[in-house]
Amino acid sequence: MRNILLSLTLILSLYSASAQSDEELINQTLNDYLEGGTNGEVDRFKKAFLSDAIQKSVGKTGVTGMTVESLASKIKPNQKMERTTKVVSWSYAGTAATAITETEYPTSKIIDLLNLLKVNNEWKIVSRVYSRIEKGESVVSSAPLTAAKADPKAKGKTTAATTPVKKKPVADDGW
Repeated sequence: MRNILLSLTLILSLYSASAQSDEELINQTLNDYLEGGTNGEVDRFKKAFLSDAIQKSVGKTGVTGMTVESLASKIKPNQKMERTTKVVSWSYAGTAATAITETEYPTSKIIDLLNLLKVNNEWKIVSRVYSRIEKGESVVSSAPLTAAKADPKAKGKTTAATTPVKKKPVADDGW
């Protein structure tokens, strides 16, 4: 009996050590998308998406879209593209996630706003909206809500606090 318990403990500890966190799985999916496309790894690129993922942008003729297969067909297999990529940010709650990525080309950038879902313990891109911007532009984003504090150098203007505001403990209200 002791050997069985020891074996089960060992198996469970090995399993938990090998299980990837959601953070690691999200980053893996984003890297499959970015690096797969950059390095001409078509299957790796497509693996990041649900097969029926939606992709939209605004072009010269209005809103345009394409399938994952259509986008993947633009990748030249095993040919590295002249571009750099990075994950700007991501966040998740439960089985839903959102991410922003940036792909920089010699003369412009593409900013992707991606939505992901956790399906069968894998994170998959389910929708992508994207915009081509000038190389010098960057993502504009809201900052997490923080309390404002007076900046004595800014002559009456306020700036976002960089440290959390200490709150008084809530009094016991009987609930």
